[in-house]
Amino acid sequence: MQKKIKRTNFCLDCGMPSTHHIYTWVEELVDYLFLSPVLNFLPKKLEVLLDILVEKFFVLFRLVSPRDDFTTSDIPPRTACFINEARKHGIKFKVLRGPFGYTNHFQMQTRKKIFHFEGLPRAEFLSKDRSHIVSDKETTKQHLKKGNFPIAPGKSFWFFQKKKAYRYGANQLGFPLVVKPRGGSVSRHVTTNIESIEQLKYAIKKSIIYSPAFIIEKFIPDTFVYRATVIDFDFVACVQQIPANVMGNGVSTIRQLIDKKNNDPRRNKLTHYKIVEDEVTENLLANIDYNFSTVPPKDEVVYLQKNPFLKLGGDLVEVTPRVHPDNLQLFREAAKLFAIRVVGIDFLTQDISLS
Repeated sequence: MQKKIKRTNFCLDCGMPSTHHIYTWVEELVDYLFLSPVLNFLPKKLEVLLDILVEKFFVLFRLVSPRDDFTTSDIPPRTACFINEARKHGIKFKVLRGPFGYTNHFQMQTRKKIFHFEGLPRAEFLSKDRSHIVSDKETTKQHLKKGNFPIAPGKSFWFFQKKKAYRYGANQLGFPLVVKPRGGSVSRHVTTNIESIEQLKYAIKKSIIYSPAFIIEKFIPDTFVYRATVIDFDFVACVQQIPANVMGNGVSTIRQLIDKKNNDPRRNKLTHYKIVEDEVTENLLANIDYNFSTVPPKDEVVYLQKNPFLKLGGDLVEVTPRVHPDNLQLFREAAKLFAIRVVGIDFLTQDISLS
């Protein structure tokens, strides 16, 4: 485990300029301390109007500016994926840019109307209820708990509550643990399978670089990560996230297999990232007496990372036909609980084909 967080002009953990952390800190402080408490008591139409007025205020005082000259590398991968497809249908986009770079706030213009959204549009204009709470992992956990949905035990802490968090994680939950920012997505600054107090301290330090608040959860071992996308509370598509790997062909070395996979044009940081090689990779290979010069047998899968994160070069495998009907219904009910017509749900289980 590293003793220090390496600081550069570009954050290797979240794939954004390091100055972007200033923006995420400010945004989340405003959201958690001021906006969320107010929005919870406002009628939905007033909430939408307030969001627009806040945006116009920032634009008026030149704190941010709407830009249409952004590239896909300036914005989150899944947003870039959506925008690339939407542009084929004549839809125009702008993203708000502030003093610390591009934000996660977008404008989408059709022939008749302008829509505002953060990250991805959730068709909120079709819903009577508010869906902003899913941006806050702590509020989301509490909402799921009230709905009697299965969740990992855990709790949120502020950056100044580190000692309290150490005691909660080590003594109340017990190892292994997961630490993640309270906000954010795409596994940014997330640490899994924490097995000691030293690792816990490091994970919290890494998390609060991105966010002023973090969550400690119980790590659920021996499971796979699935992402279910639910549309209109009915249609469900599901993929399984697989840790970065290569498959042997009996001829090529692991180094050659990695290079070939990384050179695939589809690994362009929109849906798939290039495989990251680090200490974890070296340890995984050493554990099976392999190295980068080893030629694995045909059809043998060699894993190069423990976590299935896309940012580490993980793969996505379509598993929709295998999902058990009970699980499909569980995903639909979760979408209805939050009243969101377009929503992604991360799900941990050993086998998605079992109830």
